[in-house]
Formats: sequence, structure tokens, C-alpha cells
Amino acid sequence: MHPKKQKIIELLQCSAYSEISEMAVKDSRIISRLLSLTYDKKSVIAWRAIEMIGIACGEIAKTDTETVRSTVQKLLWMIRDESGGIGWSNPEILSEIVIRTPDLCADIAPIIISFHEEKMLIEGVMWAAGTMGKINSETVEYAVPLLREYLNHPTDTVKAYAARALGTMQDSVSLGALKAMTGNTTMVAYYSEGELNEKSIGEIAEEALQCIAA
Repeated sequence: MHPKKQKIIELLQCSAYSEISEMAVKDSRIISRLLSLTYDKKSVIAWRAIEMIGIACGEIAKTDTETVRSTVQKLLWMIRDESGGIGWSNPEILSEIVIRTPDLCADIAPIIISFHEEKMLIEGVMWAAGTMGKINSETVEYAVPLLREYLNHPTDTVKAYAARALGTMQDSVSLGALKAMTGNTTMVAYYSEGELNEKSIGEIAEEALQCIAA
């Protein structure tokens, strides 16, 4: 393993985001090393790397917008067929970049949502939608009708993440459907505040209701 990659893993293990960010500003290749750590989403390190890419891009964008836009284009390309379909964590990564560089990258939010029909990406797109929330009116208008349909998806994580998204987008039309989910005790993986744990679908639906009421 490359020494810098090992260093990044060690820093992610102790949540030393500021130090990694400083490294990325000096050397944008750090983004590629972070990207290589995002594939195993059963690992908290993968989720921290996903979040860290967004944080790093937010810092890089202060002085070098071109590098950030280039990173975004690379991530989008990796999702598409010509890359061989290796960008399975890219919707989540892109959403982290969008929320930290809204003036620069908010325009790609609807593009991220548009990948919802790709079977391998549905989960990631639902999570990304919840991360971006009300990033702009175009995204909300496009995403909300789709997200409502995914509340009935047979995959537990998909319906749970759709509920999270409808909460952050404050979709009052979904209140009834979300209330009906609050008794669901099925547990799903849930990343929050740097930790990967489990949360019940009912808890996620309840939090969504609270977001809408706020």
C-alpha cells in the first residue's frame, strides 16, 4: 500500500478531517486516494472517505474551481457505462461535493438524481438526495415525485433513504406515507456524524416528519 494511502486511512480512523483537507489542498491527488477507499460501504472508513472528498473539494474550490469541476466530471464519467461501472459510491460522493460547493456544483444535483433507474445506484441516489435536500428548486421539483414512489420499494434501505430525502426536502405531501412508516422496526445502515450505525426505518421516518414540520 502506498504510504500516503496508509496515512489517509490512519487519519480517517481518528477523524482528522482538517489534516486530510490540508493535504488535499496541497496535492489534489489525495482525492484519488480517498476515492479508492470508498467502495466498501459496510466500512465506516469508506463513509468517512466519501464525506472527506466533499470536505476537501470545498477547501480546494476556494482557490481552484477547475480541479473541483474536473473531479465532478470524472465521477460522473465513472458512473456511466463507458467507464465499466465502477462508480457505485459516486452518487454519495457527488452529493457531498454539491453541498459544500453549491455555487459551483449545484447544477449537477438533478443529474445525480437522474441515475435512480440504475439498479446498482438506487440506494446511493436515495442517500445523495437526502444529503442534498433543498439544494435548489430545480432539484426538489424533479426529485420529490420520484422519491415518493420509492417509499414503497421492496428494498428496505432504498425506502428508508427515500424517507430521509423527502424529509430534508420538506415534502409535506408525503406526511401520510411517512407516518405510516414510523412503526417499521427494520434496521438499516445509517451514517451520521462520522459514525456508521444502524437505525430503524421508523426512526428515519420520524426524523423526516420532524424535518418537514421544522
